[in-house]
Amino acid sequence: MKLLHNIYQVGGPGLTHFFDATVYLLKGTQGWFLIDCGTPEGYGQIKANIRKAGADPADIRWILGTHGHYDHVGAAHLWKEEFGCRLFLHEKDVGQVETGDSVKTSAAILYGTESTPCKVDGKIEEGDLWQGEDLIVEAIYTPGHTMGSVSFDVMTGGYHLLVAGDAVWGGFSEKIGSDEAAWIDTLDKITARHFDFYTFGHVNAQLIADADQRLKEAKMAFANYYNPWFKTFYEEYHY
Repeated sequence: MKLLHNIYQVGGPGLTHFFDATVYLLKGTQGWFLIDCGTPEGYGQIKANIRKAGADPADIRWILGTHGHYDHVGAAHLWKEEFGCRLFLHEKDVGQVETGDSVKTSAAILYGTESTPCKVDGKIEEGDLWQGEDLIVEAIYTPGHTMGSVSFDVMTGGYHLLVAGDAVWGGFSEKIGSDEAAWIDTLDKITARHFDFYTFGHVNAQLIADADQRLKEAKMAFANYYNPWFKTFYEEYHY
């Protein structure tokens, strides 16, 4: 699904396996790159969607991970094995991905499976820039959901698109290292910037407009009251 010029959503709700978080395909100056890459369960369909978008999966050079969770980068080892893609993450989420810590990656908690250890090839830091074809991607360090979470300001055609990952509307659990105080600071940082549109880690293919106001209201809704009841994705519930 095309979102903006040279930006496509190729994975996530309504597009691929229900384990998959949102996956984005962006055209680089040489080849293509992904923001997040989904799970092994959705790997084949994500590749098919990339081809439908007019790209060859073999031309994907690297993966920018919003954070080190199974639904976001659980398939990274497959992309590396088949296509030689390089994986980039913030240093604070590198350990759980490289060791295959299935609790910290949420694989065991939410998906009833294990994470395959995967080497991380480079670190993402605040302010890092990637040049694409008619677009620029800037990294924003946005801890809270995990302490290694990042979001991206994608600038194209005069617009600013926030790719939030789970920094907006993500889940909270001490088991994955969530931190309320850090998350509040993150929401202050996000709402101090201007965005024309935003998208996040668990939403169907769309650009959410009136982003500044919506993000301010998301911040207002944060941490007012925690609900510990959450249905896993792998177990069967009759009600």
